Amino acid sequence: MSAVTVPVHRLPRWNWLADDVTEPLPAPVRADRGPGGPGGPGHEAGGLDELCAQFAGVCEGAVDPLEICCSLEFEGWSDKAVRDRFGLPDVFALADQMYLRVPRHPAEPAQPPDPWPAGRVRPAVHGLLYGLPPVCFPAAGGLLAGPGVLSVLVVASAASWAASHSLAYLGYLRLGQAGPAQAARLLRAGLAPGMAAVLLALAMASPLLRAPTGAVIFGAGLGAYMLGATVLIVLRAEWLLLAAAAPGVLGGAVFLLSGRPPQLTHLAWAALAATPLLALALAAARAGRAAGRRTGPVRGLVTAAELRGALPSAAFGLLAAGLLAFPIVTGQPGRASAAVLVSLPLAMSMGAAEWVLIWFRRRTQRLLRSTGQLRAFTTGARLTLLAALAQYLAITAALTAVVTAIAVVTRLAHPHLAALPQVAAYLALGGAMFAALLLQAFGSRAVPLAGCAVALAAEIACRGGGVPAQLVACTQLLIGLTGYAALVLGRATRHAC
Repeated sequence: MSAVTVPVHRLPRWNWLADDVTEPLPAPVRADRGPGGPGGPGHEAGGLDELCAQFAGVCEGAVDPLEICCSLEFEGWSDKAVRDRFGLPDVFALADQMYLRVPRHPAEPAQPPDPWPAGRVRPAVHGLLYGLPPVCFPAAGGLLAGPGVLSVLVVASAASWAASHSLAYLGYLRLGQAGPAQAARLLRAGLAPGMAAVLLALAMASPLLRAPTGAVIFGAGLGAYMLGATVLIVLRAEWLLLAAAAPGVLGGAVFLLSGRPPQLTHLAWAALAATPLLALALAAARAGRAAGRRTGPVRGLVTAAELRGALPSAAFGLLAAGLLAFPIVTGQPGRASAAVLVSLPLAMSMGAAEWVLIWFRRRTQRLLRSTGQLRAFTTGARLTLLAALAQYLAITAALTAVVTAIAVVTRLAHPHLAALPQVAAYLALGGAMFAALLLQAFGSRAVPLAGCAVALAAEIACRGGGVPAQLVACTQLLIGLTGYAALVLGRATRHAC
């Protein structure tokens, strides 16, 4: 850098908005000159200390002397001013001296905003929404009779899970890419194809299973409720879904608590039918309002790549429904009743799974900001994963105990100790589903899908083994997915926002 011949006090200050000279720049702060400075007679060390105090914030946070040099030049310090004031050759030498004199105390960066602001209320509401539909099943069981009823309900559940999972994937994908209006348009357009898929599955299965018409209608209502619930949850309209679920839940509860009197049969049917119809109507209305006033056919709404991306979600929903419903399909003594009893707390635990997943992501983000070594982060992330899994299992076990106690008090069921292995199998399955959802939240979809497929195939192959075979398959699935999650989620790159 060449010396500036113009005196420092005559250097202009530039107005970068007007691009002209507005006022002269004041001369740098000067202390009384005295002998013995760093540059020899006529230069002072006190002025350097004073300058370090003036630039303390820059010096404490600088990772290199060049940062201090840039700040000095920005304030008008030139090589000539540095030589005249301190006897140093240039601004770079002055920055080196200041860097050595001032200890490093960098300021802590501001905490970034929480990317997952959901509190405990919303996951709790989701848990109620997941758990309320199974309350209607005992009432429907009292209304329906004939062979193939449970099998038809299993087919309806599997088709509904597959359709709702794929629709939710597409809705959240569009929500992140194009905003709520475009997501609402996609969700509204996806209601009809999803419902058509459920009806097609029922139409193909009912002749083979020889199920009564009432069972097929109830299965169609189950699919309508799940699709409507998917749209309302993605659009954050959970309270509308609670209003839709109220008639079926309250009507079914009154019917059961009254001892299933024949005179209330038609009222119970009407209440159960109102819930899916309301869910579909409210979902369509909410999506239409969020999408705006644009009408007419929607062309090119979903790309082929997006549909291919939704296939793993549909397959996972199908496999999860198969794992949950397998004990009911086999119809072995004691397995079906215990499975129905455990299905309610397991469905409600999905709300707890959502809250624990958010807790896990927050903890790993804090760990990522506070840990300076990759090995320490890996250990901390894996311990956090185990803590999250333990929290989910504890909440699910508590929900199971509460539901069992209510069933005993209301005389809706009479569980005994022989059902404990079945409950343990479902707890292991719930833990495996939580690990699978956690992996999917971090972009790992192939391994959970393959693990669930292998577990379901093992249960089908060993269906003669009863509850022990199911317990072994679900436990192995839990161990395998948890181990893979510990391997994958222990990498810091997986947690980058």
